[in-house]
Amino acid sequence: MACYNSERYLREAIDSVLGQTYQNLELLAVDDCSSDATVAIVQDYMTVDRRVRLIQRQSRGGRPAVTKNSAIEHIRGQFVCFLDHDDYYGLEKVDTLLALLEDNPDCVAAFHDIDLVDGSGAFLNRYLDGFLNEAKDHLKAVGSDVYFCDDQFFRFQSIHYAALHTNSVMIARERISSGCLQFDTQYKVCDDTDLWIRLGLEGKMIYVDRPLASYRQHGSNITRDRLGAQEDAIRCLLSNFQRMQAKGQMGDLAPLKARIAHYYSDAGWAYRRKRESGKSIMAYLQAWRWSGSPRHLVHAAKAFLPPRDA
Repeated sequence: MACYNSERYLREAIDSVLGQTYQNLELLAVDDCSSDATVAIVQDYMTVDRRVRLIQRQSRGGRPAVTKNSAIEHIRGQFVCFLDHDDYYGLEKVDTLLALLEDNPDCVAAFHDIDLVDGSGAFLNRYLDGFLNEAKDHLKAVGSDVYFCDDQFFRFQSIHYAALHTNSVMIARERISSGCLQFDTQYKVCDDTDLWIRLGLEGKMIYVDRPLASYRQHGSNITRDRLGAQEDAIRCLLSNFQRMQAKGQMGDLAPLKARIAHYYSDAGWAYRRKRESGKSIMAYLQAWRWSGSPRHLVHAAKAFLPPRDA
């Protein structure tokens, strides 16, 4: 659990881990130089539950990837999960995924659906709404709500979306390549997406079509930085394209190219709204390069003009 000024929701997050039906676990809370009561709260739990461990960074990492990597260095168990400090697990999350991975030693990870909730915990939507239909060509039902992802699932992840979530995954870390279980610190917000796709390349995964955790959507989420998220997504998509090339898995990459073009085009508009004409032009030119559509050249030509909604 990566923590930074986490006092508002931290107790609920910790309680959701310690209250799991599966009890043989440890919670690694990594504090990234918080200025509030985060450390004191974790220390309170440590006095009553030996499963809680506090790791205090001596300098501010500033990005979730840095903090989560600090925790990974201290893992002692065979299986690892992650939880954002403002979210929480359902009671059977660990039990459910662990049993599936122990019964299927050829699988490298398991994941489940998530409830999206507001700041007070009120239900908003399911995270993977529509996933079963969209990914049906890569899923095989093995129970009422359990599915095996095939060995080409990473193609779906690369072209459509990663499907896994920070709060939804359990990784069998001894079944993956050395170095795979690291978050890439070049990313501000897509470090997790990048890891999930790399997991898809490592081996088969299991999906549980049940919400076993909840993700809060509120104004302080780091993903509210829309332009930063777009820039991160472009980096991740370009890496995915290179991975597909390296594996000789080119096939029909038109959907992936179209997605790259779409993100470049969105970034071009965001730069234009910020009056960053040079960046806007370059983004639209990249959108044209990946799609071949002349409309992106038209947008590039208009980049010096003020946007209509300014």
